[in-house]
Order: sequence, then structure tokens, then C-alpha cells
Amino acid sequence: MNNFTISRTFDAPRDLVFKCWVEPQHFEKWGLSPAGCTNRLLHADVRPGGYYHVQQTGPDGKQIYCKFEFRQISPIDQLVFITSICDVNCEIVKNPVFPDWPRKLLTTVAFEDDGTGTKVTVLWEPVEASEAEVAFFMQHLSIGHAGWSQTFVRLQKTIEELEPVA
Repeated sequence: MNNFTISRTFDAPRDLVFKCWVEPQHFEKWGLSPAGCTNRLLHADVRPGGYYHVQQTGPDGKQIYCKFEFRQISPIDQLVFITSICDVNCEIVKNPVFPDWPRKLLTTVAFEDDGTGTKVTVLWEPVEASEAEVAFFMQHLSIGHAGWSQTFVRLQKTIEELEPVA
């Protein structure tokens, strides 16, 4: 299979973890970006067919734009969206750092109670990708692992701000 999966358990109730993904004021704090980035939501329409348009600014001041187009929203259970790099006008473009990276990734996020908190599992699958893009994706799964690991640290901090650990 041509996909990538990563999971992490957060010490928080499922409704709170889900809220961090779908409420723009919380999403903007961590918003699927690696360590050291700041996010600015340029557009937030959280419904099937809606999307987030995010400006991410790295520690070096470089900016990248991302689009997260919602396909399915099942409150506190699952989110399905297309993840893409885009430009300031929200037009999908090649990844400037990894030009062979797929332009569209189907992103499925599952939220489950696991007895100690909420387990979040992310599944990434290239869609509408060339054979070369799929091959690059599969050969560089470490990019996804590193990025999602940093993103989960940022999400954890956002959760703690909303519900401080006792």
C-alpha cells in the first residue's frame, strides 16, 4: 500500500482533542506545522467542501501556504481532508522544498478513546499523483514521520493550554 500512518495518544478527552482541529482559533496555534513555525489562518470554513488556507512562517522567515480541504467531518470520531501546498491565492503548487512530493494527500484522522486519553491516528495517501510522486513519497516516509512528530508536540501544547495538567 502507498500510505503513511502515525499515531499518538494525548492525555485529554476526545472532544477537546477534536476541537483543536476544527475550531480555527485553536487550529491556528499548532495547525499541522513543524516546530518553530507560526501559522496565520487566511481562510477557515470547517465543513465538507470548506477548507483552511494557512500561511506558515518558518523560523528563517520563509513562508509557505497550505490548503486543507475538508471532505468529511464526523464530530469527535474522524476528519478527512486533502492536504496540499498552495500559493497565497490558494492555488495548489509543487512543494518548494520537495518538488517531487505529491501535490495532494488524502488525510484521514481518527480519534479514539484508548483508556488513558485520546488516540489520534493519521493516515496519508497520495491522490492524483504520478508514479514518480508516489515513489518519492514512499522513499521519504521519514519526512512525514518527522513533520507529524513535531506537529503532535505542538498539538499537545495547545491541548495543555486549554486544559492544564493538574
